[in-house]
Amino acid sequence: MASRSPARTYLVRLVLRPVLLAVPFAFFNGILFGESWKELPAFYLASLVFAFVISLMIEANRAWVLPRLRAAGGAGKRPAHPLEIASFALAAMVGSVIAAAIVHVTIAPGAFGSGRGILLFLVFTVLFTVLFLAVIYWRRTQGLLVQRIREEAETTAREEQEMKMAAAVQKALLPPRTRSGPTYRSAGASIPCRTIGGDFFETFDLPGGRLGFALGDVAGKGPSAAILAGLVQGVFASHVADGDGPAATLTRVNRALCRRIVESRFVTLAYVILAPDGTLGSSSAGHLPAYVVPREGDGQFLEKGGLLAGAFENAGYEEEAIALQPGDTVLLYSDGLADAENASGEQFGDGRLRSLLREAARADSPEGVLDLVLESVRSFVAGHPPADDITLLVVRYDGAGGSTSGAG
Repeated sequence: MASRSPARTYLVRLVLRPVLLAVPFAFFNGILFGESWKELPAFYLASLVFAFVISLMIEANRAWVLPRLRAAGGAGKRPAHPLEIASFALAAMVGSVIAAAIVHVTIAPGAFGSGRGILLFLVFTVLFTVLFLAVIYWRRTQGLLVQRIREEAETTAREEQEMKMAAAVQKALLPPRTRSGPTYRSAGASIPCRTIGGDFFETFDLPGGRLGFALGDVAGKGPSAAILAGLVQGVFASHVADGDGPAATLTRVNRALCRRIVESRFVTLAYVILAPDGTLGSSSAGHLPAYVVPREGDGQFLEKGGLLAGAFENAGYEEEAIALQPGDTVLLYSDGLADAENASGEQFGDGRLRSLLREAARADSPEGVLDLVLESVRSFVAGHPPADDITLLVVRYDGAGGSTSGAG
């Protein structure tokens, strides 16, 4: 928005404003002190002199006195200091005295020489002072309000842009949505409840052709959880290279996090390792157990593990191993799936989730499983804002012979 030119500003303040403000005071004083409406032009002329002189004194105060007061009190936009208010009040009063002297020697000789004249002068002085201060500080308050709204809007826009950039970085840190190899296929997705979140999943290539699949859920939401999730991802990646089993890896990750993690913040982790022959090792750090759904039959949970990571440095972890058959599906997921709520406050729930996972695991591909689960939860919440991040990682073991259909 183009700023008003200085000449136009002074024209408004020293000409237009006094002309308009003198009107109500002319009527007021005409009613209070006049004897007929014929005297109204004289009262308007007197009011105009008061309005013009007081405006002139206020502008002088604004130009020469106010900058010095603000320099002494500190720079920057802020509410008016009492000395600033007092300076305008004094300027208005001095202007009233000067205006009274002008009126006294010009349009109303001797008007202020009697008790009635003095009363008139005091009324003019008080009313004009109050009016001009009200106008000035209404404009100042309006200006500060507009400035604050503009600054808040700019800050919000900047923060939104920064959050979008952070979301792009966080997305880039995740592995590809789908991945496949000679003996497996996988698909994963992480949907934050805010722009960025504290859930993540990872895949790792390990010695001997083995593959590691991890899923984590950091306590909390938003930027702090996202930063911590990035830290955990980095720590995890640095402790899987030697190819130890899930329990040993989680033990080292936990110790590293306890040395570096923020106090009272923690993370739950699920970690499985798939060998080419179908052996699946599993352990968790306070996380929901991995769910294995065979190509035929009921699913089972792999519940061995230990305490959440980042809280107890000496925590120990257990692991278990099972043999997968071609077509078996492994699912790792965060509690955001079960905790998803619809508009009436009803949660998706563990029972409904397990039935959904068992049914979805029969899909032809891990990506089909992923899409079916996410779409079912999305339909259940029906647009209700999510309260927690949602993350799901699906691994299909195809066996040494390659891709095997999971349809049954």
